[in-house]
Amino acid sequence: MRLSLRKIDAIFWMKLQAITKNMSIMIGPIMAIGIVLLMKAVMPEVDASEGGIQFSKGPFLLSFGLLFNNVMGGMMMSSHPLAEEKEKNTLRVLMTSSVKGGEFFIGSMLPSLLILFVVNLLLIPVSGVAFSQIQLPTYLFLTTMTSLITILMGYIIGIVAKNQAQANLVGTPIMLALTMIPSFSGFHANISKISSYTYSGVLSKYTQSAFSPEKYQWNSKDLGVLFAWFVVCLGLFIYAYKKNGLDGE
Repeated sequence: MRLSLRKIDAIFWMKLQAITKNMSIMIGPIMAIGIVLLMKAVMPEVDASEGGIQFSKGPFLLSFGLLFNNVMGGMMMSSHPLAEEKEKNTLRVLMTSSVKGGEFFIGSMLPSLLILFVVNLLLIPVSGVAFSQIQLPTYLFLTTMTSLITILMGYIIGIVAKNQAQANLVGTPIMLALTMIPSFSGFHANISKISSYTYSGVLSKYTQSAFSPEKYQWNSKDLGVLFAWFVVCLGLFIYAYKKNGLDGE
């Protein structure tokens, strides 16, 4: 299947404008930056290790912001617009034109990835962390992979859901679980174990260890978890698309 770069570019700019103008969709990235700024202002400077729990303000704020942006922001930017277009029947009109499914999804995915990428970079200085403190190539790879996995999950929800309300009903518990489990992984061994098998948990683990003297070290488990989540989400996305199409008909 040959894809048209011109059509992908047109969809990219159309989706970018639609996403940035819709505050209900942009709430994830905005909250990520806003909450980090608020917590940075009210939290005291803490860098301690007590009772087996290590805590440092900068990495904690960065981890919290990344989870909000990549999980909540990514899912809302992919599931809600697709469900909205289905609800308004604008997808059917688009797909009866010369636009192919691949062109639509690539053109729709790139604006979300771009916004998440920019916010991920902004969260570094916003959280009070210096660029020199992080392993930037690893940081960019992990944040981009987690964003991509979440966007695929959002598309699956958007394809299956009949409307925005249903997409929100299905997506909210998933977003909360993927955000909160890594956030509380340091407080209980069982939660930490569960978190280690989630892609958001791998991202959280990176922010916790990237600032240690040993730095973050890649391992087969983390790579396997990321790869497994990506493959499963991609497979489910392809299955949902082939079974339901874009408009669920």
